[in-house]
This record gives sequence, C-alpha cells and structure tokens, in this order.
Amino acid sequence: MKKIKLPVAIFLSAVVLGMSHYAVQDNKQHSIEKQQRIKIGQETKEFRIKMLLETEKQEAKRKEYIAKRKMECYEIGQKERDNWNNVDGQYYDEEYDVCKVRYENKNWREGGPIFSMINEETGEWEEGKYFMKEF
Repeated sequence: MKKIKLPVAIFLSAVVLGMSHYAVQDNKQHSIEKQQRIKIGQETKEFRIKMLLETEKQEAKRKEYIAKRKMECYEIGQKERDNWNNVDGQYYDEEYDVCKVRYENKNWREGGPIFSMINEETGEWEEGKYFMKEF
C-alpha cells in the first residue's frame, strides 16, 4: 500500500499543480485581453475626440470664410452703388461661392417679367425689372 500512496500522491500533486498553472495562465490571458480591450476603447475615444475637434476647426474655418465673403460682397455692393444708381441689393450665395448684385432695369415696362431671363417657350432673352451680376 505504501508503494501505491507515493505515486498517487505525486500524481495528484502534479494534477493540482497543472490545474493551478492552467488557472493562472488562463487568468493572465483574460487579463491581457481585458487590457487590450480597454486600450482599444481609449484609442477609439481619443480618435473620436480628435475627429470632433477637427470637424469643429473645419466648421470654424468655414464660418470665418463665409463671414469674410459676406463682408467682401457687401463692399462690392457699396462700390457698385457708388458707380451706378440702379443697384437694388446684394447677397452672398454660399452654394456657388459668389456675390450677386441685383440691379433695377430702368427701361422695364409694366407687365414685363420681374427678373431678366431666357424665355423657355421662345428661347429668347427677356429684359425684366431686375437683373443680376455675379462677382
């Protein structure tokens, strides 16, 4: 019986040590994976913050550019008023990035078109009460 106890004890000790080693390694692996997930989460959060700041910077630059162009358009309108007595107004068109100055046509006759344009039916240019120039 003594001869059997020693190998059984060694075997059981080896099994316990093996299982303990496996448990430690498994725990270590889970810990590494958790740290990687946390790191990826932090990097993702930092990336989103960076992109948000970039977007805000771009939006601020866009607004600054639009404000500058509106001021330029206003100045163009003032110069045109100094040169011509039929300037009716001006505005900056953000979509096409142009300043549009509207002039009143002094030769307009009652009943004519309001804006100068090409008549779709005849294909001819019609003088309206107002016409535009783009700057």
